Amino acid sequence: MKLAITTKTKLTTKLISTSFKKLTLNEIDVVTELESETSENHWTKQQLSESISNPNNLSQILIVKSKIVGYIIAMPSVDSADILNLAVHKDFKRKSYGSSLINHLLSKLKKRQIKNLFLEVRMGNFAAISLYLSLGFKEVSIRKNYYTKNSNELSIKEDGIIMCLEIST
Repeated sequence: MKLAITTKTKLTTKLISTSFKKLTLNEIDVVTELESETSENHWTKQQLSESISNPNNLSQILIVKSKIVGYIIAMPSVDSADILNLAVHKDFKRKSYGSSLINHLLSKLKKRQIKNLFLEVRMGNFAAISLYLSLGFKEVSIRKNYYTKNSNELSIKEDGIIMCLEIST
């Protein structure tokens, strides 16, 4: 005779305070630090400042428990937009915060009747590629030898993948 024991457990949901806010130059030091921690070939403070200061760009930060854990910068044009940069703090990766940033951006782009969202990603950035594919992005082309592989060996290059997401309105 076999004895089967069944236990019921109750799922608990822990609410975490998250919010989005327009990225301004007031957050430049925090964002610059976040950028340098998340990428070997990170944007400089000047590059970030120029992108944030551009009035045409959409720049947003993601705040979790009063801490900036990610940001996204996009450049809209007439009917399409390009993600220029996206970063999530290493302690918050693989917890849907990257998806949240992109989905928040998509809601803003829909209001502007943007039809396509483009981005470029390093061929070797498997985590990012996986995220983008899960959100419905599709590969549209390859830029051969577009990226410097790392800052120590400038002659070693890596391909870039251009991806696109059709935005349904």
